[in-house]
Amino acid sequence: MINVQPPINLIYQGQQYKFMTYKKAQIAGLDLILALMLFFMVIILFAVLWDLVQYNVRTSADADVIAIQVANRLLGSPGYPYDWNASNVELIGLSSERGVMDQAKLENLLELMSLDYEKVRELLGLGPYQLYINMTYIDGSPVIINGNPAEGGIPPTNATDVSSVRRTAIYGEIVVHNNSITFIFDSSGSMEWFSTSLGYKNGNLTNSWVNVYNVTLPASPTSSFDFVIEPNTTSNYHAKINVTSPSGIKYGCSTGSHCSNCGTGCAADYGSGVMHMNLTSSRWEAGTWKVYARKVDESNSPSYNYSVSLSYDLMVQTPPRRVDAAKTATKNFVDVIANESEGIDEMSLFTLANTSSSCPTDPCSNCANLSRGFTSGDYTPIKNAVNNIIANGGTPLDQTLRRAADYTNASATRKHNMIIIVSDGSETCGGNVVNAANYAVNTKKIQKICTVGFAQGSTGESQLRQAASIGNCQYYSARNEEELELALRQIYFGQLEKQKVLLNVVVWR
Repeated sequence: MINVQPPINLIYQGQQYKFMTYKKAQIAGLDLILALMLFFMVIILFAVLWDLVQYNVRTSADADVIAIQVANRLLGSPGYPYDWNASNVELIGLSSERGVMDQAKLENLLELMSLDYEKVRELLGLGPYQLYINMTYIDGSPVIINGNPAEGGIPPTNATDVSSVRRTAIYGEIVVHNNSITFIFDSSGSMEWFSTSLGYKNGNLTNSWVNVYNVTLPASPTSSFDFVIEPNTTSNYHAKINVTSPSGIKYGCSTGSHCSNCGTGCAADYGSGVMHMNLTSSRWEAGTWKVYARKVDESNSPSYNYSVSLSYDLMVQTPPRRVDAAKTATKNFVDVIANESEGIDEMSLFTLANTSSSCPTDPCSNCANLSRGFTSGDYTPIKNAVNNIIANGGTPLDQTLRRAADYTNASATRKHNMIIIVSDGSETCGGNVVNAANYAVNTKKIQKICTVGFAQGSTGESQLRQAASIGNCQYYSARNEEELELALRQIYFGQLEKQKVLLNVVVWR
């Protein structure tokens, strides 16, 4: 039943009209109001969701912008102060010039990120974002600094917003003026031989005499010269050489069908794992000299025989003596350290073999190993010690490297330590250079072992190359004084040809 309200009477222009009102009309009005309220609620909800979407888009865009700004700041600015460190930095920047990474600044940034991460976030203007950076070579392998990957900050975990920017930079290890440098100078007997290369050859020896190499000497300059053959063994008497001059005079020969008309006074001299023959300037002849070589196969001396395959390195050289050339290059290197570090870096000097008459006659006794302890400021004592080096004895690389590592670990006072080895030969005293390098790095915490093979063959080169690899550094080959000096500068300043790297900057929240 419908509850009908009393009619409403209206009079208009003399006419009477009646209208009826019902509860049903009231219900329709409420529905309309509810519908309108629901509509407006949907509109409001849509607006809120739209604002949220816009906020997320805007936040993501902010992350991209911040990542770009951080990458540009790191590679486009040297920071402030220019030589900033973790304690005084006001503006973080990594470049020595735009796009060129400064190793010292990168180390300072990684140190600061481990000591005061929040300060890094503040200086780089990260706001609510976190930061993670790492550096790799183009092939994806990590850049290593002091034995650790070049990375810092907090990697993204459970992140809701991540932005990553990669930038290509030029990077090479450069000098950090806070070094303890231990220099090992090869003072073995072979350093009396010559250092300027006229020619170099390697190959395999047979049991017969073979013309293994020809070298052409110019008409001038006239000087003493020598021939050296270094077989791939550290034992004596496993290889022999003879040479024939352009006029047919034969030197160094004692047996063999081609050894008639031999020259006098220039027989080859056996050394530790090598055979060396020196000729005076009076025997210099312009033209082609023929070098013959063979394995030792003496029926009357079976202990000298070497029946297995034997590789060799052959060198033809002129003055200066290796020891003199190495002294000059080393003293020039000392001057570089003094000038570039302004006396901050400290340096010590070790020698490989006997350097005084008070040492035992055993060629493997290196009782005078430490020639000069760590010195800084005035490096004159180091240069004087270099001047006093004499070439004598064997090549005890193993024990010398171990002693140098012991000394450096106990006595170094600078932030970075480094051992530099300059040697013209391989281990000849029964040691193991690889084991010594592992001892230095893993037990004595030597950060770098850099090696230079000076006027030497591949046998010693292999040992030094392995030692440098273990020591987080490089092996350098130097055939003369100028190349030795350049190699030492490259070790100190880093590679002259710096490498491309990828700097990865990640901001996240």
